[in-house]
Amino acid sequence: MLRSPQRLYILYTLALSGVLLLMAPLSWLHKELGAPRNWQTLLNVLLVLALAWAGGLREGTSEATLPARVKRLFVIAVAVYCVSVQLGRYFSFAINGVDFSIFDWMLYNTNHRDFGYSPIYDVNHFGVHATYVLFPLVVLHRLFETPLLLCLTTAALVGGAAWPLWRLGKRVLPHEGLCVLLVLAYLTTPFTSVLLDGGFRPEVCYPLFGLTFLLGWVERRPALWGAALVAFLGIKEDAAFYVIAFALGVFLFERARWRPALGMLVAAAALFVFNVRFFQPLMLQGSNYAQPTYVTFWGQYGATLPEIVRNMLTSPLRLLGDVLTSGWYRVFAPALFLPLLSSRALVPMLATVFLLGSTSYAKMRGFGTYYPVTLLPFFFWGFTEAYAVLGRHPWLARLREGLLVVALLLFPLVGGNYAKFSRPPSEVRQALPSVRERLAREPGPICAQTVFFPHLPYELPLRPLFEDCWEHPEWSKLAHPELEPYPFTRAAFQRHLEEARRQGRTEELGAGFVLIDPGARGPSTSVDTSR
Repeated sequence: MLRSPQRLYILYTLALSGVLLLMAPLSWLHKELGAPRNWQTLLNVLLVLALAWAGGLREGTSEATLPARVKRLFVIAVAVYCVSVQLGRYFSFAINGVDFSIFDWMLYNTNHRDFGYSPIYDVNHFGVHATYVLFPLVVLHRLFETPLLLCLTTAALVGGAAWPLWRLGKRVLPHEGLCVLLVLAYLTTPFTSVLLDGGFRPEVCYPLFGLTFLLGWVERRPALWGAALVAFLGIKEDAAFYVIAFALGVFLFERARWRPALGMLVAAAALFVFNVRFFQPLMLQGSNYAQPTYVTFWGQYGATLPEIVRNMLTSPLRLLGDVLTSGWYRVFAPALFLPLLSSRALVPMLATVFLLGSTSYAKMRGFGTYYPVTLLPFFFWGFTEAYAVLGRHPWLARLREGLLVVALLLFPLVGGNYAKFSRPPSEVRQALPSVRERLAREPGPICAQTVFFPHLPYELPLRPLFEDCWEHPEWSKLAHPELEPYPFTRAAFQRHLEEARRQGRTEELGAGFVLIDPGARGPSTSVDTSR
């Protein structure tokens, strides 16, 4: 029985589906027990050994399809997994309170107070990023004013990308067992795991809209790829770079389709110019920012965008050195560099490699956290294309299935980020209603530990508990020493709290909650908290 590669893929799919379905209850026992990566580490090794024993690493040794019941279970498991991670992180107070609440509070303020305004960084978000995809969410947020809307939206967007990816895989790969590995590699790679762990960022849209665009393109369905392209360009202003790069790749490798490529190139370039020259500056008017602060990530080349571009063009060797010495290999090496074999996928991938590799910001330059997610649509398309490329070489054709299996199983296991969450602290959650009631009596502004932003009422005049808050004894401050203290180290946060306790400036609210400088008033409390 176990000598059949088809049965091995079925058993593997059933086993990983079970892990995804049981992630929440297993995580309640221990967060590492519920982390799929720990199960993959064992099951992937067993699958490779069993396939090698059964001859399943050679081409043409497996049937084309999996049983319908197995595929239905897999689909359900993917959905449950994405929702489990989102809700598990949210109820465990592990959602990134900065990145998440930038958008959650911005949606609320757009509906009630001030278009695009986010209190996290005291700025109109649309002046920082041209995220037009958020406009439909403004309407939904008006109907469902809860942070859970963005949690479930993230789960749907991240999990939904499995559909176009599966379809792309089925077009090229010889059997559906490889499609399962393709989807699991996408869902559990560290970059996708950060998207699920972090709550919500516009980047969660890149895999779904990017892969749907590519599916429509390869299937020559203009209505599909056109709609997905519009959505893709609306994610952020940098999406234009990847579309322009894709169009250039079409000019090089699919010359017969130059007309639609020219159209998307012109549209992407025009949108980028509109965003950075008109829309974003307009949204920044009246703020403390002349330009988005992320421009400083390329500060070694200049202080403004035109200056940066000019110096890059006049210093090509320096620019090439910066890109080549960045962390791009951390993405491609675990995949055995297979996606680079696809000429059509290579050009748009180079756009991300260039943007991240040329920065001075360590997390971007190191291809860490969620930043390389813009690669993923073209990266996984490259995986499928690589299978076809390897088949053109007789001496590689018989090895290509084994190479792809090893790459797909290894890729999600390399990197520090993987989806996990702890058992929700029930005492903290039970204390929240009384904490909210107590904060409602504070005059404001109220500095709150950022991890609490997704759990506090939108009506409160909140500010993030950053360093400047400690300089204002007239501002109330909500803290919990056992939860994530970002942007402080735990030791620095504890020092601030101990000093406030020594000075008698604290009020214990129970379950670990501490209110610092309660009821204090001073000259700064005259700020406009209606925004």
